[in-house]
Amino acid sequence: MTKKGFTTMLGLSGGVAVLLSLVLSGQMNAMNARIIGIVFVSILLWATSIIPGFLVSLLFFLMAVTMTEVPTSEIFSGFASSAFWLVFSGMVIGFALKESGLSQRIGILLAQTIGGSYLRALFVFATVAFILSLVMPSTFGRIAILVPLALGYCDAAGLDKSRKGRSGILLLVVVGSYALAAAVLPANLPNLIMAGTLEETEDITLGYSEYLFYFFPAGVLIRGGVLIAVSYFFFHDRIEVIDRFAPLSPWSGEEKCTLGLISLMLFLWFTDAMHHIAPGWIGLGFVIVYFLTSTSEKLDKFITTLKIDLLWFIAAVIGLAALVGHLDSSPPEIITNVSLKDPMLAYTFMTGLSVLLSSLVTSNAAPALFVPMASSILHDSAILKMGMLSQVMGYSTTLLPYQSPPVAFGIDISRIHRADALRYCLLTGFFGLVFVIPANALWWKLIGFL
Repeated sequence: MTKKGFTTMLGLSGGVAVLLSLVLSGQMNAMNARIIGIVFVSILLWATSIIPGFLVSLLFFLMAVTMTEVPTSEIFSGFASSAFWLVFSGMVIGFALKESGLSQRIGILLAQTIGGSYLRALFVFATVAFILSLVMPSTFGRIAILVPLALGYCDAAGLDKSRKGRSGILLLVVVGSYALAAAVLPANLPNLIMAGTLEETEDITLGYSEYLFYFFPAGVLIRGGVLIAVSYFFFHDRIEVIDRFAPLSPWSGEEKCTLGLISLMLFLWFTDAMHHIAPGWIGLGFVIVYFLTSTSEKLDKFITTLKIDLLWFIAAVIGLAALVGHLDSSPPEIITNVSLKDPMLAYTFMTGLSVLLSSLVTSNAAPALFVPMASSILHDSAILKMGMLSQVMGYSTTLLPYQSPPVAFGIDISRIHRADALRYCLLTGFFGLVFVIPANALWWKLIGFL
């Protein structure tokens, strides 16, 4: 057994032993212990990769069905979720952009526009990632569009698979598409879960502009600076001299057709507030039309390259979030006894709690646990809203790649080395804790919210 395998098995044994002791001592009911045990085992195995991720997803489904009383319709709800089909369509979008040559063409145009500055390239991609979050509600969709374009840019700029700069740009795009969108209320799933839960349980309604006002300075400007700085200093690279006036090849029929289909899909994504069709179903429509208008060889090629393990991971994570929703989220007595009358103490404590929950149960499930726990902890109504919103700073701080399904999706389709992804998340997460979260506290203090 490898050292990683031994450490993982030791962690599993220790976790099971702790849960068993809590049940036997009467401090935790058996159902909660089983749910927590399933979540703990699944996340630890995903994080360590000692067995293939596909098998971990299957193991999760088996444990959840056989060891809990949660309805199977909820456990397997990921397969019926729009997010699952959005990930699938995202794979097809990337395939279509590459196969048509469109990603290469756009990459060359970007390279000619940006020039030979690595720092400028990072700034442009960070800006585009945020601007897209203002008009495109799905993080999966933004990543599905931006990653092929970033890959095309890297190819045009001479950043091949062995270059650090390629990883730096792609990781900025992937993590930035999720983290920067936390400042825009409808732009990612944790925001929507939090907003819906707060409105239902605490009668707190969040407005678009109000929410952006609270989080833009630290959540976009400071966090964006952190993402750019980590890519620049830890994945620094030089870009080849680019001929800004080099002529491009004529447009092919396949490029025009692909561009037309993707433009129509983006239009429908941008206008979902009018027609109320989820992005996943729009993406599925794109898939059908694309392959119906392509050769059979294209479909065969896609099927052979389809990463089924990623799809099952997304479905399992959605099922995990549903499973976590059945936990008794009453906080331990030791937490409820903590005095959080001081606003700064409350902000620090609740942000830390959000970071912890996001690391333990993924960012999608964290808000569903956080809100009822925070409601029991924050007895002072004067700081209730502030304490509830502090969770955004927590779940937008991604310490480990598996915490956020969109980040895991982006890393996978980008073909980024897992070691680079882990390094980037740890670094941006650490600097997020050191700079972004305190900067947000300062901003809230200045505007009188804290």
